[in-house]
Amino acid sequence: MLEKILFTITGPWGTGAATVVDGVAHELMLRGYKVKVVFPDSGLPSPDKDKYYGNPDLYHIIKFPVKYQGVRFHTFPLMIPDPNPRNIKDAWTFKDMTKKQLSVYIAFLKHRLKKVIDEFQPDVIETEHIWLMGYALYDMGYPYIVGAHNSDQMGFHFDSRMRPYAIACAQNTEYIFSISDVVKKKCLKLYNVPSEKVVVIPNGYDERIFHPCRISKKRIFEKYGVEADLSLPVVTFGGKMSRTKGVDILLQANALLQKRFPYLLFLFGSGDIKNVLGKTPAEEEIRNAYFMGHVTPDILAEFHNIADFSVLPSRQEGFGVAALEAMGCELPMVVTCTTQMETYIIGKIVPSENASQLAGAMESLLILPHKEKKKLQGEAYKNALKFSWKENVAKRLTYYKTVMNA
Repeated sequence: MLEKILFTITGPWGTGAATVVDGVAHELMLRGYKVKVVFPDSGLPSPDKDKYYGNPDLYHIIKFPVKYQGVRFHTFPLMIPDPNPRNIKDAWTFKDMTKKQLSVYIAFLKHRLKKVIDEFQPDVIETEHIWLMGYALYDMGYPYIVGAHNSDQMGFHFDSRMRPYAIACAQNTEYIFSISDVVKKKCLKLYNVPSEKVVVIPNGYDERIFHPCRISKKRIFEKYGVEADLSLPVVTFGGKMSRTKGVDILLQANALLQKRFPYLLFLFGSGDIKNVLGKTPAEEEIRNAYFMGHVTPDILAEFHNIADFSVLPSRQEGFGVAALEAMGCELPMVVTCTTQMETYIIGKIVPSENASQLAGAMESLLILPHKEKKKLQGEAYKNALKFSWKENVAKRLTYYKTVMNA
């Protein structure tokens, strides 16, 4: 009988994969299952730190810095050099590790994973990312399911040394849970696995947090110390400050659009915009723009509920949970056509790398008549509701039971 599910994640909270695990874990626990989540973390301060460090029954945190077999790891390594909300500035990637460091890190992961598995005795293990934790489980002889999230496929291209580990992880898993059809195609191409092994299970979002509610714009601005013109419309962006998310293109579009139609742009996510641009942004690029940093989901939901729409001009996007979260607050979206988001979003779809078209799409939503705007809001919310964690977990459980019985 299926009772216990163990999740492992390459990185900590604040990432798409961790958002998925949190949503799935919560739904599993509501159904009476016991869950344990393992991930590394650097112990940095954050407003949501107590949620994880204060719940050891659910979260097993591998704390960094750590020393193992005489090798010191100052922080956990990243798959790609995008900013991570729980890591230091300019954190290293797996590509930066020496051969010895990588070898010891694998041994360290095996040591910590074995300890958790021995104590928790899971019926099923799901590891997020086709990467090193999955390889460690394979090398130790544990059956597992692996989740593919697109960042791991980006890592495959970025770091050739890690490819044999990723391929071994993918080829020896029981199933691959892909967050989208786009990611499934990448898995089939990169890892040479049979199609029936890759199961598409779309992401969900937390309806308990991201839902429509009436909030005073004035009260929100006062609460978070925002000094801005209350008469101007609000646009949100939820994601990392990185080229992957297209923040540089968004700021170019902002410079164009502010000249024609002033509005307030609130950007949420970790990272330094100077690192994205390679310079200090120009005054016109950040006009009426507010960089809010990494915030808790409830704060993001508050700003979504005073916004007219949200924008996510990603160069690559496996699924786009951030878009679902915004739509759950009745926000239409402006997204790029290089992503899976175009299959479910309500709003505008534009080519990537095109600031002019992005600005045009944003303007079309800003000037939309009230009646049409309300219609789009209703459609966005209705579409978001199709992506619940209940549906996600129901499908997962079918494969969990198959693996356990095998």
